[in-house]
Amino acid sequence: MEFFLENYFLIISLSAFLAGALNAIAGGGTFLTLPSLIFIGLPPVAANATSAAALLPGYLGAAFGYKEVLFSVEKKYLLKLLLVVMLSSILGAYLLVNTPNTVFLELTPWLLLVATLLFAVNPYLKRYLSHSQGNNGILHFIAITLVGSYGGYFNGGVGIAILSALSLNKSNSIESMIAIKSILSFFLTLVSVFIFILNGLIVWWAALSMMLFSTLGGYMGSKIIKFLSPEVMRNVIITIGLLMTLIMFLSLNTIN
Repeated sequence: MEFFLENYFLIISLSAFLAGALNAIAGGGTFLTLPSLIFIGLPPVAANATSAAALLPGYLGAAFGYKEVLFSVEKKYLLKLLLVVMLSSILGAYLLVNTPNTVFLELTPWLLLVATLLFAVNPYLKRYLSHSQGNNGILHFIAITLVGSYGGYFNGGVGIAILSALSLNKSNSIESMIAIKSILSFFLTLVSVFIFILNGLIVWWAALSMMLFSTLGGYMGSKIIKFLSPEVMRNVIITIGLLMTLIMFLSLNTIN
């Protein structure tokens, strides 16, 4: 048993380290952390909850890095966004808590595929956001609500989804949207993780070790990015996402 635990620790530590590096460079860490936790035998719902907890510190670091931009955002608007995204995250988290493991396992490859596609269209989305003239307040907050529920249920690709929702308010600059996205991602995930804790879904030995190694990976990623082309890294991450999606689909076929 000890031998298997040591190997399990190696698998999730490596995935967390690589996930931290990917997140520091361009994102996509969930493509590695979630499948690795399922692979070592965690129930799918607990694996998703543990993965969210493991990546939480990274969101806080990003939010802290954008603190000066966040201070310039209208406080009333930011508080409204935080309230909406936190309340909707509760809904998404409770949906996950009440999702049977067999159902979530069936959904996992589709969720990974959606997250991968969101990542793949990100450059085109950014170009659209820079020229967007939309400003539909009601639609804007409906979109934020949907994104909050999605993020509370499944954290993969949530940052890109938040950017898309924020684009509906034309008064948001690209810089402010990225900063707002970081703080919304943190509080959205914080709320969902709290609910996961209350329901005993988080496997702490895995979450804590992954937090440590994802932090180390993030530090290394910040150094590596100086030597790598952003386009090359994007292609690597998309390939990883598609590969993990394929592996999950094949795993389901094997199980069935």
